[in-house]
Amino acid sequence: MSTNFGLRSTGLLVFSGRLVSAFTGLLFTLMVATWLGPSSFGTWEVIVTIVTFSSYPVGLVAYWATRDVARGKMVGRTALFYGLLLSALGFAIYFAFTSVTYSAISSAFLPFLLGSVLVPLSYWSAVSNAVVQGFRPGAYAYSLVLSEVAKLAVAYEALYVYRSGIDGVLISLMAAYFVQSLLSTYFVRLSTAEAFDSAQIRRWGRLAWIPLVSYLPTAIAVADTYVVAVGFGTTLVGYYQVAFTIASVIGYSYWLAFALYPLLLRGGDQRLPSVSIGYSLLFGIPLATGGIVLAGPILGFPILGGKYLPATTGLQILSVMFIFTAISMILDQTLLGTERADVGERPKFLDLARSNLLFVPVVNILFGLTYILSLYLTVSYATSSAFGDQSRVALWGTVELAATLVFLLVKARRARRFAKLLPGRGVAYYLVGAALMGFVLYFLSGAAAAQDVGTLVYGLRLLGIGLLGLGVYGGSLYVMDSEFRNLARSFAKKLGR
Repeated sequence: MSTNFGLRSTGLLVFSGRLVSAFTGLLFTLMVATWLGPSSFGTWEVIVTIVTFSSYPVGLVAYWATRDVARGKMVGRTALFYGLLLSALGFAIYFAFTSVTYSAISSAFLPFLLGSVLVPLSYWSAVSNAVVQGFRPGAYAYSLVLSEVAKLAVAYEALYVYRSGIDGVLISLMAAYFVQSLLSTYFVRLSTAEAFDSAQIRRWGRLAWIPLVSYLPTAIAVADTYVVAVGFGTTLVGYYQVAFTIASVIGYSYWLAFALYPLLLRGGDQRLPSVSIGYSLLFGIPLATGGIVLAGPILGFPILGGKYLPATTGLQILSVMFIFTAISMILDQTLLGTERADVGERPKFLDLARSNLLFVPVVNILFGLTYILSLYLTVSYATSSAFGDQSRVALWGTVELAATLVFLLVKARRARRFAKLLPGRGVAYYLVGAALMGFVLYFLSGAAAAQDVGTLVYGLRLLGIGLLGLGVYGGSLYVMDSEFRNLARSFAKKLGR
């Protein structure tokens, strides 16, 4: 099994897998939103957030697994075993949060108890995917797509046949975690060929402070759901998370740069980050345009009965935000991938403390704390001033967008020292093409909801309008941008082989 991979080919493969998962994810969101009201949807998101909190210790192994495997150390078996051991700590964290949460949001205990099964599965998934990223990142696409199919199949059975509500949603997530983890473990089986290495675990233990700091931003970033649910109720969380889930499709453009991190760890060219940013914008800009123009029709699916229309403005704002989120994540990979302070068995503490290995998580921690504090103050003011749900969701999205922009600039200033970041003049063409696309979508979007039609017809109309818009975007780029023409011709040749 070859471990050679290219930036664009791997990125396109993973991105294609993410697009498939976006489609299945939207179907899954529709299914869940149909059977769960905003309040129950918010409760489900709280459980998932607590699972994320509980998965914090897995960074002790997942962080180093990717870096070491990408540099040629076959430590997959050691990483998987260590991750399994750490899941016991994850259980303790999960039940500690659960004991003070379920009553605070007026929820039954049973869904939280069932959700605990997600904890060991999330550890297995995190470690196996970390090894995949360093060993064979393109394989991530296959495991992702098949896990999404499993999730949909189980969700249909659980929700539509057995009508099991939140419990059914949790079981479908378990199926997805299990399938993805199993497949990822299979794809990296060559990296587990070496014997268990206790010395490697001791080395990871000596350097544990780096992943502990590095994974803290993830726990802080998802705390917005927890803070708002406990402080202001799960209904607002339900509205926002529906908009967030749909808008996150735009953020999938980051996955075009999925191979950037391991390539930089292997000594890749300094121009790779600028290529990655341009490649991400090529797909991210039209996706964001679609999210902005079609926000109302997307949330207006007949099967939802208009329950989530208050999230429309929030979806538009988050569509813009996810473009910058993707760029911010690419900058993270650039800073971490070009850093060499951790090379060697016993790197010096001062070298590590001054390196990007600490700079990136510290900036992300500051981002998370600034965002959470600003969010709490904003929503508190909006609630006390009797703002409606639509306004509060929009303000929530605005706070996250503003915080993302500020800290993206901080990262960009630092990253300029290590790599080239300017994506090139093609971005101007992307904006022009997206404007033409938006014009077409705007005048055709009314056709999706112009008549009282069923969900299937409505969805097909909306899909057709979206594909037509993408055709306008691609066609205009083909006329204007020679680099896009060359890329399209190269891709067409590969498909023809």
